[in-house]
Amino acid sequence: MARRIVRHPWWVLLMVVLFGGLLGSVIAEAVVGYPFLGFLAREVRAGVDPPITLDMRIISLTLGGIIRLNLAMVLGVIIAVWIYRLL
Repeated sequence: MARRIVRHPWWVLLMVVLFGGLLGSVIAEAVVGYPFLGFLAREVRAGVDPPITLDMRIISLTLGGIIRLNLAMVLGVIIAVWIYRLL
């Protein structure tokens, strides 16, 4: 029996990835108190901190951002995308 291919809109995948990251972040915050699960909450930060400011007298432009990643978030995203592909 042929498996039919269902195309979901791109924004559904984006929402699934964001939900997986959010769920992983919640799990990471919950396991901070357990020493044997602490490796899930150890995070890596990458980005521009403090933000870069470009002042042109008329307008001021501030650019900056930080990406925080931890193992629980990555696992949450992987599991969410796996479930998305099963649908």
